[in-house]
Amino acid sequence: MKLIDRLLEGRNERERQILIIGGILAIPLIIWMLIWQPLLKANSAAETKLEQRRNAYAWMQQAASQIQSMRGSVPQSAALSGSPQQQITGAAAALSVNINRIEPQSSGRYSVWVAKTDYSSAVQFIETLSVAGMTLYSANITLLDSPGSVSLRASLGVAE
Repeated sequence: MKLIDRLLEGRNERERQILIIGGILAIPLIIWMLIWQPLLKANSAAETKLEQRRNAYAWMQQAASQIQSMRGSVPQSAALSGSPQQQITGAAAALSVNINRIEPQSSGRYSVWVAKTDYSSAVQFIETLSVAGMTLYSANITLLDSPGSVSLRASLGVAE
């Protein structure tokens, strides 16, 4: 209160009224700008993210049902021959999957990167290699912006 008294001291009546009214109007404005507006933005961003995740989930459910229906229908060209790296490139060529990079790892494993392919081709690629006797150690499939397109990073190797 002393601060307000010092601020108003020495002012004429009109200036005092303007300062008091300005202070009264500034309080809700400050509350709006510092608290309410950021909460509204965060809520809107969360709703957008939730909608995106729901769309991705619905797409994944549809893709899962397609995979279930295709299960067992891996092409008979799955009888791949040669080294594990040749098997990987052969399976990719048979399914029109463009491999960006194959990197040999320790103990007969290979890291495979595919920048963009359709989801069903990526899953068929992994299943073809699995049927050919390769073990899938890890896979990371990321949904891209265009519908049905994914990127794939997998760690594969000869079953021990």
